[in-house]
Amino acid sequence: MTEQDELLSLDKPELIEKYLAAVDSWKRAAADLDNFKKRAALERKELLEYSKQMAVLKLIPSLESLEQVLIYAPNDEKYKEWLTGLKATIMQLEKTMEELGVSKIKTVGQPFDPNQHEAVEEVDGTPGEIIKELQPGFILNGKVIIPAKVAVGKVIKE
Repeated sequence: MTEQDELLSLDKPELIEKYLAAVDSWKRAAADLDNFKKRAALERKELLEYSKQMAVLKLIPSLESLEQVLIYAPNDEKYKEWLTGLKATIMQLEKTMEELGVSKIKTVGQPFDPNQHEAVEEVDGTPGEIIKELQPGFILNGKVIIPAKVAVGKVIKE
């Protein structure tokens, strides 16, 4: 007996029951497929964000090194063009980081926030206020990826 013959031999209630079971199975399969698509899209998004974060974390030390070179560069006329090129390179790298969603954490004059800042020193000044930035911190798409290392004000009694 073929499947078609078997279906034809069923009475109406049995046929309706088989039909409803098939529809239910189809709906479950469609829901499973929809859930899979949503899960795969979320995983792709998370992977993209993770990749971006890893790339940014690899670029930040280079940016910091270039900024340090600029701080200690000789103030000599023969290095003027070289310094102009270095500043342009730093600005280009900062612009690229901004386009990727990276921003520097605000520090000096701001209240200390343990979620964004790491206090590595206490100095004489307004209590709880950041007096000096020792190392910049960075935020990627609203998430702190490197906290800023800062000196926080404290009333120092002598």
